[in-house]
Amino acid sequence: MATALDLIASALRLINVQAAGEQVPLDMANDSLNVLNDMIDSWNTDRLAIFTTRADDFPYVLGQQSYTLGLTGDFNIARPAQIDAMSTIILNPDPANPIEIPLAMYSVENWQTQVPVKSVDGSFPLLVYDDGGFPLRTLNFWPIPTQAGNKVRIYSWQALNQPATLATTITYPPGYKQAFRFNLAVMLAAEFSAPVPPVVTTVAIESLARVKTMNAPDLQMRSDLVADPSGWNYKADLFGIGW
Repeated sequence: MATALDLIASALRLINVQAAGEQVPLDMANDSLNVLNDMIDSWNTDRLAIFTTRADDFPYVLGQQSYTLGLTGDFNIARPAQIDAMSTIILNPDPANPIEIPLAMYSVENWQTQVPVKSVDGSFPLLVYDDGGFPLRTLNFWPIPTQAGNKVRIYSWQALNQPATLATTITYPPGYKQAFRFNLAVMLAAEFSAPVPPVVTTVAIESLARVKTMNAPDLQMRSDLVADPSGWNYKADLFGIGW
């Protein structure tokens, strides 16, 4: 398995900054590691570069409407770049057979105009407004839960890992190795003022396109009725205000 240094050395050879068998100077290797992490950070904002989503469950606190999400937050995981979906997981009366009810995810306009009274109690939340804050996102649920034992399930983008050191092992699904290597070469060429061979540019574009094709989600028909305050929540198959 390749390390971050192996990937960097290979990318540098593609743009003729390093010769075969040459050891990469430590300063150049560390600068290249920063470039690699910048590239991965950029890819983490692109849904088509993300190969999977994660699902995390957190308990609702009775009487609490707002929760922070991120390291040190109420929901203590790394802040995701994007949340795809959320659900209420109902454990009562049978925890062995929980029921999952999708939450309607409201925009700031929906939250402002369609939920005029925010402090409303209910058995469990049916909708959520995510403010997208940084470093902590704030999730506002409605109604405020009064039924004990239930959870929220958060489906979010699983960020690509950024190597912490030059010795960190790089492991990704099929297709990523070439995409990392050739796209890193293009970025390192800019960093070290080196020309990029045309074939490197071509392979960089094509390999990343293959990764994005593999990661492209299946598109499903949606209904705009979910935004209707008196309409039908196509996710939960329920009628009701704000659902």
